[in-house]
Amino acid sequence: MLRTVCILLVTWIGYPTETQQLTETTKVTFFVQFFNTAFLLLLVNADLSEQPFSFGLTGGLESDFDSSWFKVIGNTLVGTMIFTMVFPVIEALGFFSLRLFTRFLDRGFTTDPYVTTKTSMQAYINSYSGPVYFMHFKYAGLLNIIFVTMTYGFGIPILFPIAAVAISALYLVEKTMLYYAYRLPPMYDERLS
Repeated sequence: MLRTVCILLVTWIGYPTETQQLTETTKVTFFVQFFNTAFLLLLVNADLSEQPFSFGLTGGLESDFDSSWFKVIGNTLVGTMIFTMVFPVIEALGFFSLRLFTRFLDRGFTTDPYVTTKTSMQAYINSYSGPVYFMHFKYAGLLNIIFVTMTYGFGIPILFPIAAVAISALYLVEKTMLYYAYRLPPMYDERLS
């Protein structure tokens, strides 16, 4: 859902080149992910009734970074980052099993690799090739890991090793998927990275 909204928003604005459009999609996706991960939980639980500007945030229970903040919000942030660490592996296994199932379904539940129900070569290629590689969403996820870790890591030091493992897992899974699963990505120029 988030991907679709970000793509629609950037496409609606319109940019002259594909690289600029993907760069802006990366930025919008990152800002939305970072706000959702790092600030939304903080704002929902905030009690700013003692501050000069409360912005209407007076219903929360956390007025400061104390032990209850770390028990409630800190544990949620650590859980979110652990999920971010494990999700690339789950996603890769899910897409791989889905591809195997659709191929098996296309063959009519036989193991013969030369049997297919596709009537054209393009339909066969579309069915048996991998998914499209969305590099801009991977960049946004990587930036989210780094920024959440740098925002809260000095108060919650366990985020640093979690981020290191998450970045390593993301690198290994994406490298493997690029070689064995995804379609050939377009030739992006150096401006995107």
